Amino acid sequence: MRPRLLSQAIAHPGSGGEDHRVPPIVSTSYGRLQGTTEDDLHVFRGIPFAEPPLGELRFRAPRPPQPWGGIREATEFGPYAIQSYAPGGELIGFYDMPTDEDCLTLNIWTPGLDDAKRPVMVWIHGGAYAAGAGSAPTYDGQHLARRGDVVVVTINYRIGALGFLYNQALTDGDDAHSGNYGMRDQVAALRWVREQIGAFGGDPQNVTIFGESAGGMSVAALLGSPEAEGLFQRAIPQSGAGHHALPLDLAEEIGRRFSAVLEIAPDDAASLRGIPAQDILDAQNAILLDPRTRDLLGRYGMPFCPTVDGGFLDTLPIASIRDGRGKDVDLLCGTTEDEWTLLRMLMFGVTETDEAQARAQFSLYAFGDDEFGDRLYDHYHEIRSARGAATDPLSILDAVMTDYVFRIPADRLLDAHSGQDGEGSTYAYLFNQQSPAMDGALRACHGIDLPYVFGTTDEMREFVGDDPQTDQLAGFVMDAWLNFARSGNPSTKALPGWPQYRADQRYTMVLGPDVKTIREDREEERSIWGTDMLE
Repeated sequence: MRPRLLSQAIAHPGSGGEDHRVPPIVSTSYGRLQGTTEDDLHVFRGIPFAEPPLGELRFRAPRPPQPWGGIREATEFGPYAIQSYAPGGELIGFYDMPTDEDCLTLNIWTPGLDDAKRPVMVWIHGGAYAAGAGSAPTYDGQHLARRGDVVVVTINYRIGALGFLYNQALTDGDDAHSGNYGMRDQVAALRWVREQIGAFGGDPQNVTIFGESAGGMSVAALLGSPEAEGLFQRAIPQSGAGHHALPLDLAEEIGRRFSAVLEIAPDDAASLRGIPAQDILDAQNAILLDPRTRDLLGRYGMPFCPTVDGGFLDTLPIASIRDGRGKDVDLLCGTTEDEWTLLRMLMFGVTETDEAQARAQFSLYAFGDDEFGDRLYDHYHEIRSARGAATDPLSILDAVMTDYVFRIPADRLLDAHSGQDGEGSTYAYLFNQQSPAMDGALRACHGIDLPYVFGTTDEMREFVGDDPQTDQLAGFVMDAWLNFARSGNPSTKALPGWPQYRADQRYTMVLGPDVKTIREDREEERSIWGTDMLE
């Protein structure tokens, strides 16, 4: 699925009903690219931002792409990174698409190939660091680019074991750190943007990174990484914050178990680089499905994700941000109200539970405190009962897991960033628009914000519904994200006076049927989550 090379410039299309405009051609440092003109936008798809990570380049930091002669077509999306198809993913825009190790490409939507220096918005897709792609239909960049006169970029990066396997045997003098290949792919894409985006009408000094779920966690990791400093000026982590990175000892143990599944010696780097990608994927899935992995990881959850390696990350991102890294970057951070419902149903297949099962699940995060699961269940039962909210075991499970994985980490990221004396602004949101899918059981679930951010509600009607208020809210959200990318302030005519967040005044914009500003203290929920339970 590599793009074709054209030996000479493209001639005018023929007559008849065809588009008579000359296809856009842009010169980059690596060669010329030919895209397409679609209505009032120029679109370039499948642009390589790094050399294909194949053979000896597997399990290595990305390298700049090789230059090419002639004109390279950039008219088709590149393949998804190697991954398994997850049935049910169509609801949120994940489809069964071609995959390949040769996946390090990006896509650009721009209103003009000029020197207008438009704001640049770089999207980092989610998928638990094991699925997804920047070319998924949900992330179609045309609506944002057109509505806000901005340049939109979506990227692919290595995921799963190919993107995050930690094994010191894979290092050498040229590549001193293992793991975090997917994160370094993101850095490579941002460097490409800094160096090349001016030719596409963008401003390399006004770059916003935004992403959701693992993409939101990636945004926070980039905010806390010394390797990404200076590559972006604004950041929007959606449903992902700075708590998800493996300590070195756990990453090393996952690496040993991975080699054991493949029946390869842990120090056999040549075999790890030489075996078929499908074998890598099969071993990855075996690790993911092994209940012993869950017992090993505890609160860390994902076996293939960023690692505190002493290079890309010198500490957990939230700790780095507390120490002041990223203090001059503008931050807009938030979650949906009922994150866990979609993950529970689609990822884990859980549609019912009882009190004993919920208490047992909470105890997984007890760190030797056998009573913590019980205290957690009772605490949330008491809070919800006092507020008149549902107190059945499934509702308590959803509330606890939503807070544990998403909302409490987001709160702490906002607290950490707003507490610095840097120039960066801090804003918070809560998305509570509900999905009608599955007879409303999903509520304001994980990922429900995505079609509103990208204006792709028409493509996602099963997920978002067709009430006119849906499209009105999409306009509000798109304008807020666009204004933030342009100025660092998400306030709009429809959302005036969006106050900045402070740890002592946690102003939060609620985005949903009733758009409003609230003080989101939630001290009762915060009180039980000791720092050691999350960090």
